[in-house]
Amino acid sequence: MAEGEEVPPLSSWRMEIDLAKALEEGGCDLETVRNIIQGRPLPDSLRAKVWKIALNVVGKGDSLASWDGCLDLPEQTLIHKDCQELIDQLAMPEEEKSALLLDVESVVTFYCKSRNVKYSANLSWTYLLKPLVHLQLPRCDLYNCFYAIMNKYIPRDCFQKGRPFHLFRLLLQYHEPELCSFLDTKKITPDSYTLNWLGSLFSCYCSYEVTQAIWDGYLQLADPFFIYFLMLIILVNAKEVILGQESNSKEEVIQCLERFPASLESEDIEDLFSLAQYYCSKTPASFRKDNHSIFGSSLLGLKDDDSDLSQALCLAVSVSEILQANQQQGDGVRFFVVDCRPAEQYNAGHLSTAFHLDSDLMLQNPSEFAQSVKSLLEAQKQSIESGSIAGGEHLCFMGSGREEEDMYMNMVLAHFLQKNKEYVSIAKGGFMALQQHLADINVEGPENGYGHWIASTSGSKSSINSLAEVDSSNGSSEGKGVKSLVNKMTVALKTKSVNVKEKVISFIENTSAPVDRISFNLSWPERASMLRFA
Repeated sequence: MAEGEEVPPLSSWRMEIDLAKALEEGGCDLETVRNIIQGRPLPDSLRAKVWKIALNVVGKGDSLASWDGCLDLPEQTLIHKDCQELIDQLAMPEEEKSALLLDVESVVTFYCKSRNVKYSANLSWTYLLKPLVHLQLPRCDLYNCFYAIMNKYIPRDCFQKGRPFHLFRLLLQYHEPELCSFLDTKKITPDSYTLNWLGSLFSCYCSYEVTQAIWDGYLQLADPFFIYFLMLIILVNAKEVILGQESNSKEEVIQCLERFPASLESEDIEDLFSLAQYYCSKTPASFRKDNHSIFGSSLLGLKDDDSDLSQALCLAVSVSEILQANQQQGDGVRFFVVDCRPAEQYNAGHLSTAFHLDSDLMLQNPSEFAQSVKSLLEAQKQSIESGSIAGGEHLCFMGSGREEEDMYMNMVLAHFLQKNKEYVSIAKGGFMALQQHLADINVEGPENGYGHWIASTSGSKSSINSLAEVDSSNGSSEGKGVKSLVNKMTVALKTKSVNVKEKVISFIENTSAPVDRISFNLSWPERASMLRFA
């Protein structure tokens, strides 16, 4: 070992030996690789084999074997130019560059032909190929790896105003509403600065070493959605820099945003992934489950997914997740459900853990509505502190599920969002979806009943099938049914005798620190700002 060269830790040295042995023996799967590496840096000499395992291309045949090799697409000149620019960046003998250029151009051309895709200048394909080219793969493996990445990790509609970017805005709004509001005010949409982040998996802006480190972790996770949380952390960590550009033009802000990944260094990646994992754990599972069709090449399921994310007011959460979340132990997402239906509908039947906030009051009786909001915040705080099953730092608003009836609820939601309240979501399909879900899971065993999920204001159990109608004979049976902490508070707060604590709570308060929220301050956003304004 050369003088002055850093000696690798014994654990890393042992890991490299174990990994090399496992790979040499064959039959090594991704789970085995993860167990050996355990988050440590991947040795350069083994990266190609590990990536091929992660991309599931080991043993794949040569897709280009039967191709005639003709480079004759209408966009061939542009393809050749972009591929040449990629090869020119590599430090290698000229004779090797010529052969590699042919391989890269063949991969892009064959992909276009086989997938019936038109090549254009705004695609990030050559940036995706850059980390793969450094692995010195044979042409067949180069194509198989490129195809696998395109198929699994590059979302559909990865173009301006595409669905993936509307989804990212909802994620940003959920965790950082102030930052989202700032960018909305500037009319800066996510596609204007993250198009190449997502399209190249950061390879467009990051150095080769940083891209390798990101891909090492990302491919081992095998979770396409994790890129969203990496992008989120880059913005969150640069929040103060971004908010400080209020006087700058839209174009200047976009230029600054685009360049943030360029300031990442290899030593930042571990923290980047750790923070992304944390934010991932604080995000409803519906974010992935309801948008799974964004990734993958199959057209199955697309017809069922007709939601227009560009028109979504906020992140939607499935009723099944709402029911399951608050039953689980640990630090996962827990919801404080706010039922915004009119009083008569709420009284007829509601989720037993839901707080009632009559959205009609916002226009009909603003002062009473403001008092109800204060009560809501106090109820949420107390339910969290008491460890109630109804407690949760994530606010989820539930309407009836009928668009015309939920107009006021949408106005309430808008007010919360305008006041930069984080963790705000809406129950997908409203109370109608809840009824249907409970009926569905209770079909085969009515004797096991899920009626305990539904309660009337008096506390008596309500039939799932009769909740659509207001039953005036649904009298109060003292001592029967389920009364949650929040249910009791809802009833108490409706009485005039209730003594609300005289604590100053602004209309939608966002000054208190979220539960178990962590703070962080990496160095790279500051480097980015210095580069930008030097």
